[in-house]
Amino acid sequence: MNATPVKHFEERWRLVRAGVVNVWHYLDTEFAISGGRLILRGANGSGKSRALEMLLPFLFDADRRRMDATGSQKVSLDELMRTGARGQTNRIGYLWLELARPDGYLTLGAHIRYSASAHRSEVQFFVTGKRVGAELPLLDDRQVLSRERLRDLIGADALTDAEQHREHVRARVFGLRGDGDRDRFTGLIQLLHTLRSPDVGNRIDEGKLPQILSDALPPLNERTLEAAGERLDGLTATRLAQEQLAGTLEQVRRFHAVYTAGMPPACSPRAPQRCGRRPPASSKPGVPAMNSPVRAMDSRRPRAPPTSR
Repeated sequence: MNATPVKHFEERWRLVRAGVVNVWHYLDTEFAISGGRLILRGANGSGKSRALEMLLPFLFDADRRRMDATGSQKVSLDELMRTGARGQTNRIGYLWLELARPDGYLTLGAHIRYSASAHRSEVQFFVTGKRVGAELPLLDDRQVLSRERLRDLIGADALTDAEQHREHVRARVFGLRGDGDRDRFTGLIQLLHTLRSPDVGNRIDEGKLPQILSDALPPLNERTLEAAGERLDGLTATRLAQEQLAGTLEQVRRFHAVYTAGMPPACSPRAPQRCGRRPPASSKPGVPAMNSPVRAMDSRRPRAPPTSR
């Protein structure tokens, strides 16, 4: 028995590279992603979870509040920039992903500037067709690329805030450009967060995969529920009308059976002369004559005797 061939969607974006520049304990680390897959191996505390928390799905949804893979919100971008700063009072770092498809490349990135005095990180996101490396050198001779130089390389309009970045990712990466596609995008991001959880493998082994996927689905919005309710109401009204028509048809059939049962055997609606009746003559050609019950009654009424004078 031949196996069904695996479908390939070449027009879709695939992860090919990712990197961290001067964030946490990473100075300049690049991850090569083969076929859209990446395996991180290492001892506990070596930074596997941190790397994943900094890259995915953070560079898709730009939500710094949900970086912690466990969902406990113990990991913050401010703390990641403070740890490993090594005396840098104003630290600059980058997080980036590279996607590819046959017609080109797309880089998603985040420029992070941390102030030690304010203990606060400012983040600006970007989406560009330039590739990190020769076209976009984020680190040169241990000097991190400044925001001004980044703006010159990719254009001032390419630097956006978190909300604009989500819109760019939704449209350019996932191809969800309509207003009604926002819920789909939210559901996909929620699924990524669910599958990124460190204990998701244990839960799959316990046979809880259907529950995991069900929990990852986004709730239906009110507009969708209202539209579904209106359709159900319409189906109910249609069913009631159909039941009424069926009842009316049954009554007509009963009436027809009783009516035809009381007629003489030789009588037929199509041959009234067989029942002792003649079809009425037409007074004018082509115009059916009208029966006159009053005239028939007058012909059978007894005439009064003549009066004597």
